Amino acid sequence: MSYNHADPEPIAEAEILRPDAEEDDEVLGERLLQLFLDTDGVFRWYEEDEASEVSGATLHGALQQAESLWDGFQLVEYGGEPVTPGGILDDVYAADALEDLEDDG
Repeated sequence: MSYNHADPEPIAEAEILRPDAEEDDEVLGERLLQLFLDTDGVFRWYEEDEASEVSGATLHGALQQAESLWDGFQLVEYGGEPVTPGGILDDVYAADALEDLEDDG
């Protein structure tokens, strides 16, 4: 199924590292993911521009679903900035974020 992004820039980026992989070991090949706000009112994870089934009506919901389904999931960037351990991300509803985009546009 094809989805449309409400904003062409990803909200967040993540990696999936194999549990036995070291962060600097590129031979094992991490998987790279991007989280987008889509026009159907959800935050959806994409891998290599392909939509996954992992999504959420809220930011935290999409993050929690990814963490529970993908072993080795690690959020590395949010809003264009690196994620620091212990950092707190505010939760937001996708519908509210869509509305904000429309108001700005």
